[in-house]
Amino acid sequence: MTTTTTTTAAFSLSFLKRQKERRRVNVRGRRGGGKVVLNSITPSTTETTNQSGDEPTSRVNTTNTKNNIQLSVDERSLDYRAPGFTVGENVSTSKRVLPKRIILIRHGESQGNIDETAYQNTPDWQIRLTEKGREQAEQTGKMLREMLERDKIEEPEKDPKVFFYISPYRRSKETAAGIAQSLDPEMIIGVREEPQLREQDFGNFQDGQMIKTKNERQAFGRFFYRFPDGESGADVYDRMTIFEDHMVRDIDNGRFSGSTNMVLCTHGLTLRIFLMRWFHWTVAEYERITNPANSVPIILERREEDWTVVNCEPDWDNMFGDGDEDADLCAHHAVHTKECYELTESSMAALEGCTDDMCTMILPEECWERALNLGVSDATECSINGGAVSWKPTS
Repeated sequence: MTTTTTTTAAFSLSFLKRQKERRRVNVRGRRGGGKVVLNSITPSTTETTNQSGDEPTSRVNTTNTKNNIQLSVDERSLDYRAPGFTVGENVSTSKRVLPKRIILIRHGESQGNIDETAYQNTPDWQIRLTEKGREQAEQTGKMLREMLERDKIEEPEKDPKVFFYISPYRRSKETAAGIAQSLDPEMIIGVREEPQLREQDFGNFQDGQMIKTKNERQAFGRFFYRFPDGESGADVYDRMTIFEDHMVRDIDNGRFSGSTNMVLCTHGLTLRIFLMRWFHWTVAEYERITNPANSVPIILERREEDWTVVNCEPDWDNMFGDGDEDADLCAHHAVHTKECYELTESSMAALEGCTDDMCTMILPEECWERALNLGVSDATECSINGGAVSWKPTS
C-alpha cells in the first residue's frame, strides 16, 4: 500500500513540476501560412473597438523581453495554443501527429478474479489486486520500459513518453502504479482518470445468484444481455464511442508527440469493446473474442506506410480557391486516425478468436459480407453476388 501511494505521489509531483516549468507558447498564423514560435513570452489579452463601433475585438499581445519586440495579432486568425494544453512537445494543430502506440492493459489479477464472493461485500470499484496481480503489473512495467528503450535506440533524437488513461476502479489504478514503478518520472507526461474506461456495471453488490445470471447472459448473448440494475455490453459500447471520439480528437489536434505511448489501464470486457469500436468489429465478431489474460498488453501500433502522412502540412492559402477545394488538402485528411493503427501479431494471439481481418479498421462500406453475417450457431454464412444476398450453412 505504501509503495503504491509513494509511486502515485511521484507522478503528481513530477507532472506538476513540468507544467510549472513549461513557458513555451506556439502561435500559428493561418492567413499568412507562416508559423511564429515565441519563447519565454507572457501572453496578455486587450480589447479594442472595431471601426464599426460594435463588439470589442480581443487581441493577443505578446512581448519578448529579451529582444524588446512587441507583437500584436488578431487571435481570430491564429491557431493559439495556451501553455499546459499540449502534452510533452508543443505541436501545431495544423498537423495530425499520431502517437506511436495505443496500449490496452487489463488490470492485474484481482481479489474478484480468484473469489467471486468478494463482490458480495466489497463494491466492485474498490476490489484490490492480489499479490500476484501486483507482480503482474510490475512485470508489465518492465516490458514497457524495454520497449521504450528499444525505441530510443532506433530513434536517438526522440524521447519516448507515456500518457496514462486509467479506469477509476482501484484495481486499475494499482495496475497503473505498478507499471509506473519501472519507468522514470520524466517518461510519464500525464495521467488521466477516465470513468468511461470503468468495468461493465453488474448492479451494485452482487448476490449469490450472479453465477446463474452470467450463465443466462451466455445463453442470451454477451453483447445485448443487460444485468439487472446494471449494463449490457451495448451500453458499454455507447460510452466507449464517446471516449474514443474524445481521444481521437485530442490526437487529431496535435496534443501528443509522435513518440508518445498511450497506455489505457482498464478491464477485460471494456478492452474488447474498445477494440470492437476502434476496428468496427461486428457483434458476431465481438461475441467470439475472449478476455486477454490479466496485465497482458494489447498493442495497437502506428502504421508507417506513406499514405498515413503523419506530419502533412495543409496549404491553407490555396485550399479554398476557385478550383477544386480539396486539391491541395493533405492526403491524411482522407484517412481516418483509426485506420492508421493495427494490432500486433502477439496481441492478436493474446485475443482468442481474433483473426487477421479484425486487426485493422475496415470501413463499413467495405465489409458487407461481415456486416450481414447472422453470427448465430445455427446460422449461415453470407455471400454477395451481383447485388444478390444469400446465406448458406457454415458446416
